[in-house]
Amino acid sequence: MGILNRSMTSKERVLAAAKGQPVDHVPVFYWFSPHLACRLMYEYQPARNRLINWEGKFIWKRMSQGGGLKSAEIWRAFPHFLTNYAAGNFPLELGADMAIVSIMADDFIRRFFWQNKHLRVLDAFGSVRGVDHGFYLDIIKPAIKKVGDLKAYRFPDYSRDKNYNSIRKMRAAYPGACIVVEAFGVQDFFSTQIWDMPSFMMALYDYPDEVKEFQQHFADWSIDLARRGVKAGADVVLIYDDYGFTGQPFLSVKMWKEFTYPHLRKLIEAVHDAGAVALLHSCGYQPPFLDYYVEAELDMLQSFQPKAGNNFKESYTKYGDRLCFITGIDVQQGEQMTPAQLRENIIESYRTGKIHGRHILGMTHMMQFTMPKENIETVFNTVHEIQSGTHG
Repeated sequence: MGILNRSMTSKERVLAAAKGQPVDHVPVFYWFSPHLACRLMYEYQPARNRLINWEGKFIWKRMSQGGGLKSAEIWRAFPHFLTNYAAGNFPLELGADMAIVSIMADDFIRRFFWQNKHLRVLDAFGSVRGVDHGFYLDIIKPAIKKVGDLKAYRFPDYSRDKNYNSIRKMRAAYPGACIVVEAFGVQDFFSTQIWDMPSFMMALYDYPDEVKEFQQHFADWSIDLARRGVKAGADVVLIYDDYGFTGQPFLSVKMWKEFTYPHLRKLIEAVHDAGAVALLHSCGYQPPFLDYYVEAELDMLQSFQPKAGNNFKESYTKYGDRLCFITGIDVQQGEQMTPAQLRENIIESYRTGKIHGRHILGMTHMMQFTMPKENIETVFNTVHEIQSGTHG
């Protein structure tokens, strides 16, 4: 990887790394769960926004007093209102180069209500969610109940200019940052957020034409989100679409190529036509898809989790000259590592990424509030060492 003598903005740094061009130092991608962001504001570094800092600390105090996952559902749900700050402003404040801005985060939760003594949330897609057993807003009742619902389903309308004000505000507040806007692929979000996975899997066999028709509408809607987000000031479009379990894909590659891949290619092409960079977030086992990502001219892949069976060094050696990998901060296995092991693991990933330069040092998923305090400090301290040139 070439090293520039001049200082770069975060936007310049990320876009250069995506193309394998010289950078002043490796770009950094932080991804925090909103619950972790509350904890960080309380224990590690205050947020610059005083109101959000007060809210985050207050929520974390309530969660801590209630025993974390044992705390009241209302306190486990409240951090989700801070999603945009946790994924956007706060990572930049802690030294990251990329800020995710969700155009739907501010109005994703349409209504709160109680049902059988449990907190319920109606979301913008018509699904009912809850935090019964954890801190994610898991689907309790999907918007789509049967294949017949696909025909009549209508996606939320995000065609108004005001829906993209959060991107414009972030662009104005951080002119040198790399702004990332969200979009969605046709497989995972469809099958886990507005429908359930077993029904989706069966429909692929029993109702393939109906599924393909719906996926086309879904793809058109997502492409429109991406284009509008780029027009509002985003540099990168983040496509959410998980394709794998641990050690294997959800679908056979043959079925993935039939139902998913054509839409992924069109979405990547639309992002490029809009003048932005395409970033795919896909959890699980990725090696079966890497040739297709390169063929589709995907720019960046995140999160490449070691826990799912992905070997960064092996895959990067083969594909790192054509695909930028965002990985290297293992926040999942890192919870069980000692601080010394975690530090060495991050440094080793960084050194692997220097081979081709198409590497952004990033978290392998959202860092959760369950990460040990010493390991949290190790992550930030090690990344700071790397950014400052301590490790070459």
